[in-house]
Amino acid sequence: MSAPAPNHKSSVDVRAAVPRGYNRPMRLIYAPALATLLLNAACPASDGTTTEGTATDGTATDGTEGTDGTATMSDPSGPTVTSEATLVPTMGDPTETSVGPTTEGGDGNLVINIVGDGRVVVEPLGETCTEAACAYDVPAGTFSLGAEAAAGNRFAGWSGDCSGTEPQIELVLETTASCTATFELLPEGLLPASISASREIVRVPADDAEPSDSETTLKIESDITLTGVQWVVLAADDGSEIATADTAEYVFTCPDGRRDYDVRATVTDGQVQSTFFERRLVTCVPPRSDAGRTVHTADISEASYFQNGEIAGVKVQPGDLVRISGQANSDFAFFNFQGTAEAPIHIINEGAVRNDDVSWLMHLINCQHVIIDGKGADDVEYGFTLTNTGTGGQAVFVRNYSQGSNTNTGSTAIEIFGVEIADGPDSGFRVWNGGSDEFNASNWTFEGLRLHHNYVHDVLAEGFYVGYYTDSIEQQPAPYPIEEAKVYRNRVENAGWDGMQFGSCRSGLEVHDNVVTGSGGANEPNQRSSLQWNPGNSGALYNNRFIGGVGVDLQVGCTGGDTKMYGNVFVHSDAGFYLHAGQADAPRYWLFANSVGAPNAVGLRINMNSAPGNCAAGAKLSEMHYASNLLVGSAEQSWEFAAGDADTASWTLEPNLTTNDPAALCLDEALAPTCGESPALAGGGAALEDLGLTLADLPGGHFVDLDGRVLAGPSNFGAHQAAH
Repeated sequence: MSAPAPNHKSSVDVRAAVPRGYNRPMRLIYAPALATLLLNAACPASDGTTTEGTATDGTATDGTEGTDGTATMSDPSGPTVTSEATLVPTMGDPTETSVGPTTEGGDGNLVINIVGDGRVVVEPLGETCTEAACAYDVPAGTFSLGAEAAAGNRFAGWSGDCSGTEPQIELVLETTASCTATFELLPEGLLPASISASREIVRVPADDAEPSDSETTLKIESDITLTGVQWVVLAADDGSEIATADTAEYVFTCPDGRRDYDVRATVTDGQVQSTFFERRLVTCVPPRSDAGRTVHTADISEASYFQNGEIAGVKVQPGDLVRISGQANSDFAFFNFQGTAEAPIHIINEGAVRNDDVSWLMHLINCQHVIIDGKGADDVEYGFTLTNTGTGGQAVFVRNYSQGSNTNTGSTAIEIFGVEIADGPDSGFRVWNGGSDEFNASNWTFEGLRLHHNYVHDVLAEGFYVGYYTDSIEQQPAPYPIEEAKVYRNRVENAGWDGMQFGSCRSGLEVHDNVVTGSGGANEPNQRSSLQWNPGNSGALYNNRFIGGVGVDLQVGCTGGDTKMYGNVFVHSDAGFYLHAGQADAPRYWLFANSVGAPNAVGLRINMNSAPGNCAAGAKLSEMHYASNLLVGSAEQSWEFAAGDADTASWTLEPNLTTNDPAALCLDEALAPTCGESPALAGGGAALEDLGLTLADLPGGHFVDLDGRVLAGPSNFGAHQAAH
């Protein structure tokens, strides 16, 4: 079920349509009548009043003959021609224009008008005009005028008593002259560039820390010469603007307070501009210095089982710093450590920390507002290394549990980063809100989970298992809810079961910019997905790469809230998407702008005729939107729907794109996106409004081209997505 691409220009078409050296505007935003009105309104008369079509000396300014018999034209779209003016342009560089007498303008005999966003530098006066009109009282002579466009704009040309399209010209002034510089917005195009940060984990400033600890350098990497870069740093939680800059490289310093930041960069080569967006590219975390805090130290080779929120018999208070060092082969656990939202407990590595236990590699039990920080040493990428090649359980296990005096609260608000899990007989990360009679779904909700910048490889079961899953139809929706979980910028390699699995994440779940390779290696039935999206979830999955697995790439459950999946790359040996849903109250799904590479079976399969125990067979899926996806490679069927009695006529199932060219996935040897020349970009897609969405519905940036259509294919992925 595929459809030809709509006949409209994509961002690639726009870029190709604007060759270098082509000065004609692509998108003219200038309206002469409006420009004249604005110009007259901005030019005060000598008595302080505003002119309205008549100059202060009685000379008309609307193109009619004035009282001195000199005709003038206020429309800046072309040179002003007067009966007594002599315009002598020369072919040199810069262009020289000789100007004879004209009507006076403003309070000076040299008037500079600006239409659009830019400025004009006047030499040898040393003046810069940034207003709609500037008047200078100057003697006769030669003046240099330099037009400089603001970021995102270009110089369109001179008019009035000056002409030409060169930004730098010379003006020979005899008596009076009025010159207009017109600037216009650059058209959007696709430029080969990407954003990078020298550090993605940056520290909040502290009095006893090096300033460089709080800094990251934002760079644009490109093989072409860029003439301008404009940066905007935004708070990831509410989208508020935090900082801006217009330098090629920008050193961003963390403000006070722990927070995630999105980064947007608009770049131009002088002909077109492209905007790139990275979700949570910078994460500001507490300082690793003592910073006036109470400091606790622990060598886990001596003791690693910390109960009742204590280190060496001393209670760890909110805001305290815990420094962990050493290597162990024993249970490593934190019971009942309780910080606050304003003062979390900060647990950080001191050098390389390692645990080779056969059971509890790192457990957090009944903990609140705790940060596990494995970025404490610059020479160690992952400060906590957890490995277990024998028997045992989960490596990192966050949970509730009943054990005597350790039980007085449920777990919530946990952040973990800088942890490597290498080898293990079970899951890498397991976050579960159940396991306790005192704190379960009826009286406790896990909130504010953050898992980022971690590395999981060679585990027998799931790489990440977040939430709760059950096949019992009596327990739907699934118990033990988790809200506002953010899982981003992690790596998973060679998981025996599912690469990532999520369940009962009731609201606010965001999974983005993760790389999962080689999942399902154990070839266990129902445990072979690179991603499993189980019942109870609600949120968004975007900008992830799921590559090299054995089984199906995507399994999703039948209950929960609305889910949007977009901008992901799936390259797998079997089906690309496998959606198993059926409850009459099932959530709505949006799957768009994803790329599915070379499946042996089908690109998308929606099977609602069998019941896995938690979905009623043949029941309706409430709503499905599947459009603007790219299927690369041959398959028996591009998409298959065994949808029971679902009303598929009301679903959005096209347009989608298919191709047999593997290069359309545009992934390099490191599995990074290189999407500038993807043939998929020539296609269009469904407009967001056709899918019932707006840009505000997408937490991870913008995914539409100039025509408001969803960009098709992996151009949406990561730093290589186009936005506006």
